[in-house]
Amino acid sequence: MHLDTAARVRQSWALILPQRKAVCRDFYQRLFARYPELRPLFKANLAQQVDLLVTMINTVISALEHPDRVRPLIETLGARHADYGVQVQDYAKFEQVLLETLREALGDELDADAQAAWREVFEQLSATMQAGAGASAGH
Repeated sequence: MHLDTAARVRQSWALILPQRKAVCRDFYQRLFARYPELRPLFKANLAQQVDLLVTMINTVISALEHPDRVRPLIETLGARHADYGVQVQDYAKFEQVLLETLREALGDELDADAQAAWREVFEQLSATMQAGAGASAGH
């Protein structure tokens, strides 16, 4: 991970924290509006899903410098998402809408470097989740 990636992600998330639930709710509304085929994959109601996303983002951000601390959790999450029917191509949809939502929420505060940092973190998270999904499928 690039040296300032963790700092950039933490800084932008800190700006979102006061409105984190609204931003995450907006994310899911955008995701389901753009990709309605994804809605059935999320069994929880929207409020529960928002809480789960906020918790996961907090968890990932807390371990940016030491991703091995949360790797088993992320791999298990990936296996669970595979069981729900999440496909490899769905991760790119999620990333696209997440970055769009962050840009909307943060405006000029989310510069190109911060967007690149979020993309790097998401791609690492996504790879770990997909590894967990693959390991799960192999059993």
